[in-house]
Amino acid sequence: MSLYLKLQHRMPEFNIELITQDNLNSYENIFYCNQEYYLITDGRAATKQDCIETIEYGNGFPENICYCIGFSLNGEAVAILSILEGYPETDTLYIGLFLMNENFKRKSIGTKIISTLIDESFSTQYSSIKLSVQDNNICGYSFWSKLGFKVTKKCKCDNFYNLSMELK
Repeated sequence: MSLYLKLQHRMPEFNIELITQDNLNSYENIFYCNQEYYLITDGRAATKQDCIETIEYGNGFPENICYCIGFSLNGEAVAILSILEGYPETDTLYIGLFLMNENFKRKSIGTKIISTLIDESFSTQYSSIKLSVQDNNICGYSFWSKLGFKVTKKCKCDNFYNLSMELK
């Protein structure tokens, strides 16, 4: 059973679904309310094309290992999570992107989602979880650090460092 289906079972208070072109409109606001992230990473506000590219991130990967999950409560979009199962190594889960609706930040909901993902990942087939965050994304770096992720590699980019982080 894929990790996505296991999350559905473990978090019944949320409506959890795969984000596709058909339901992307329900989650677009999450992209647009995270302008700080897009300004830091892309130097501009999020666009519809950014939304589409996020859910199609897995082009070239099999659909069963790369997908974007939407979380909602009472009909309101809460979060999006893009993951790759078994990447870059077969025993690794890679988090491509995690964005929260501004209305649900600082209420421990994001921590609950990711903590459940971590628990489920480690109780099944994964021995590590990896992700990347820019050093100038202070909120993102702080969030992942508080969850126990450690920097494993720093790559110098234009005006920032890209930090590879891992949890074992």
